[in-house]
Amino acid sequence: MESSCFYMKIKPDGIKGYVDIHKKGHVWNEVLENIKNAGFEKMKIFMLDNNAICYIESENIEKAFEYLGKQPGTPKWNEATSAFMDTQPDYGSDEAVKTLECVFDFEGGEQK
Repeated sequence: MESSCFYMKIKPDGIKGYVDIHKKGHVWNEVLENIKNAGFEKMKIFMLDNNAICYIESENIEKAFEYLGKQPGTPKWNEATSAFMDTQPDYGSDEAVKTLECVFDFEGGEQK
């Protein structure tokens, strides 16, 4: 299982809207199905000031992002959230998002 963490900048006046659209019951079913079908096992978004920090797990993160980038609902969701965001994932690039460096990894009772 691969894991990764990345962040996206949220406009200061868009924080409430960004948080609200991601609350349970507000994310479109199509988006949730696409995340699941892409192969993401876990996806969590945390907020720090105007930074949305996203933690993900998948068997193959690159393929999962590639799948998301090909789904018709992805541009629609990006358009719906773009009013809140300074940055958006770029599914057409070699690196869909800018990942954070993992400097400590402890799992299953040991440091990896």
